Amino acid sequence: MADQFWQLDRLHNHWGRPGERRSWQWYLTFEDCPDLHALVARCQAAVAFPFYDLVPVDGLHLTLGRIARSSEISADQVSAVAAAAARACAAQGPFDITVGALGGTGGALGFAVEPTEPLCQLRETLRLATRAALPGLPPMTRHFEPHLSLAYCNTDDVPTARAHAAVETLRALAPVTASITGVALVHLERRERAYAWRPVARISLPA
Repeated sequence: MADQFWQLDRLHNHWGRPGERRSWQWYLTFEDCPDLHALVARCQAAVAFPFYDLVPVDGLHLTLGRIARSSEISADQVSAVAAAAARACAAQGPFDITVGALGGTGGALGFAVEPTEPLCQLRETLRLATRAALPGLPPMTRHFEPHLSLAYCNTDDVPTARAHAAVETLRALAPVTASITGVALVHLERRERAYAWRPVARISLPA
């Protein structure tokens, strides 16, 4: 994300793209990460432009994968996915990630996240567990570029000069570390200019 951001000359409306309104997703959430919250607040203060919708601190998340549309599976099937994931993650241990390198795409601004290896391993575990519980649905895509968004663009054809200049002032900020001790199965709703989600199951990484 960081490298791609500097090649952009225009931003585009993230909310203008087609997309499902409600779905089930695998998320990492960051309720107990004060250092990350402070970093996000510092960066959001610098990019508080009218063309960006800022992600609230309690909405910060890292998407590991989409499970299904809301209409595609029942509450019992959601419970089955959670149970399968809990069994699969019993051998997974907690790990730390580093959040930094602010950048983004034409539609969003966010942080690159490293290392990717434990994130990819956890995602693959969830992907296989989800597929085992829901063999009749299309599996999660294998493409994955871990990132944590802090703002979404709400306007088309915005020159990137102001965003580039603001992000340039933030490049010296030190990255922060977040401990990953579990994963959340969430119900996601895409609203007019925001995402709203609620966790329906939390899976620990106990090993």
